[in-house]
Amino acid sequence: MRLSLRLALVFSFFGLAIAAGFLTRHVRVVRREAYERSSRMAQQTLAAVQALIAVEARANRYNELGGNLAALVRQAGIAMVDVRDRRGRRMLRRLDDLRLLARVPHPGVSIERVTDGVYDVEAKVPLGTHGLGTVIVGYHTVELEARLAELEVEAVQWGATAFLGIVLTAWLMGSWFGWRLERILPRLEALPKDPEKFRPLRGAEGTDEVGRLIGVFNRMGEILKEETRRRREAEAEKRELSAMLVHDLKTPLTVVRAGISLLDEVLAEEKTGSPRKGERARLSSRRTFELLNISTDRLQRMVEDILQLSRLEEIPGLREAKAVDLASMAAAAAKDFELITGGRKQHLAADIPEDLRAVVQGDAFLLRRVVDNLMHNAVEHTPPGGTIAIGVRLHGNKVRVEVSDSGPGIPPEARPEIFRKFFQRDFKRHVGNVGLGLALCLKVIQRHGGIIGVEDAHPHGACFFFEVPGSH
Repeated sequence: MRLSLRLALVFSFFGLAIAAGFLTRHVRVVRREAYERSSRMAQQTLAAVQALIAVEARANRYNELGGNLAALVRQAGIAMVDVRDRRGRRMLRRLDDLRLLARVPHPGVSIERVTDGVYDVEAKVPLGTHGLGTVIVGYHTVELEARLAELEVEAVQWGATAFLGIVLTAWLMGSWFGWRLERILPRLEALPKDPEKFRPLRGAEGTDEVGRLIGVFNRMGEILKEETRRRREAEAEKRELSAMLVHDLKTPLTVVRAGISLLDEVLAEEKTGSPRKGERARLSSRRTFELLNISTDRLQRMVEDILQLSRLEEIPGLREAKAVDLASMAAAAAKDFELITGGRKQHLAADIPEDLRAVVQGDAFLLRRVVDNLMHNAVEHTPPGGTIAIGVRLHGNKVRVEVSDSGPGIPPEARPEIFRKFFQRDFKRHVGNVGLGLALCLKVIQRHGGIIGVEDAHPHGACFFFEVPGSH
């Protein structure tokens, strides 16, 4: 059964109970008031009859008394008047209907308990020489009961009308509440199937229960939509990672395989003992060693980037935080890269003041990883004869580290997404590996509460920088 019908039935049931209660109480009040009013009128009439009898009896005018009582019976609508002496013998009796001749009066019976249609009241009355007698006046209750029956019928009609009104109101209220809830049901049913198509319910939130439910539904839908989007992006990144790993690992593995083949040829030529072949073998061995060294270094950095990025994504914060001097770290990195840049015929410049205090709180290993990744990118994208520069300076209350090169630079359209994981597109030569190096740098700097970005170098090239809050 639909909720709107259930609500309508519940409201109707309570409406019926309330209407019946009010109706029953109203009928009881009306009957009680009618009986009390009739009882007071009977007592008043009895008092008038009592006075009339006392006056006529005192003058011993019983004939006139009989005529007056007969007229009173006709005019006042009294059923009967019965006058008896002190011994209970009937002296006078007047009736408005001969069928009441055999009726026995029942004075003392309350009006609401009358069963024969006549209500009797009794009082003492002086009868002159006959002493103190009794008068009994009977009143018809048929008209009163008929009127009360009509009132009950009218009350039932009004009650039925009120009940129908309550049912209609209950149905409207139930339909309204049901309509508000049924607006959510299709969305709730569709939400698990495709959360990305979720659209919030507008203009329906409020402070009542249904409004709060709609508000919770909207927030839940937004969360599921965002989580589904992230999950699909993660799945897409995993697929892209697999494809890129296969593609990017192929190059260094091909070099390693070719190097092994060259070394095998060198060993074969050395066995021949020819001096010319021996010299050529030594040159080939040196070149092969260089290629193998470069390829294994690239493979190692790729694997380390993947492992380190995976660890960062598993934990919410840093594993450790201690004082790290970025000036000393940058100087050590510049010294380590001197051999690499020298072998590539590149110029390395370090702009690090000797007295600079650039201390931050963080993970020294991760920060060094960021510096190494930026330096590797600069080395890879700087042509022979080009310049690579690393500098450290204070920028307000932050420490700023810059690594610039004289390569082709980063196109402006690529800068907003260049730190996104697996970002390659047509700018792969500016990113390196499988697009994890810069993504790792972004994660590390964000964990340290800093920022990282790229801008143009002068006169040309790219300048990567990051800023981390200093430690005072």
